[in-house]
Amino acid sequence: MSDRGDGSVFRIGFTVLDRQIVDADGDNVGKVDDVEFEWREGEPPTMTALVSDTAALGPRIAGRLGRSWEVLLGRLRPSDEEPTLIRSEDVERFAPSTVLSIPAPSGMRPMETWVAEHIICRIPGGRR
Repeated sequence: MSDRGDGSVFRIGFTVLDRQIVDADGDNVGKVDDVEFEWREGEPPTMTALVSDTAALGPRIAGRLGRSWEVLLGRLRPSDEEPTLIRSEDVERFAPSTVLSIPAPSGMRPMETWVAEHIICRIPGGRR
């Protein structure tokens, strides 16, 4: 939650998290799984980036289930892949969907890409 200066309150948990991301081409490219902040001494925190990745879900789930999710993803995905970050400057508007002013960043949907390359393509007729 942050104060916008005009008296209204911007609620990140309500307005940003778990919202659909739409790129500049109008394609649905994922959901906002987490946000990153920059902290400067004496200033309020500033939201700098949106995180869209299944790996961001693990730390948000408390307890054994969240840790299990992180371990499972650590085994399934290559270790060199990083979560997709979208700079907050590239966001045109937040509500009702998060609309970007740029095309989808590369690396969006890593789990879908992995499943398509390793599972779906092995199914007869899955390469269409």
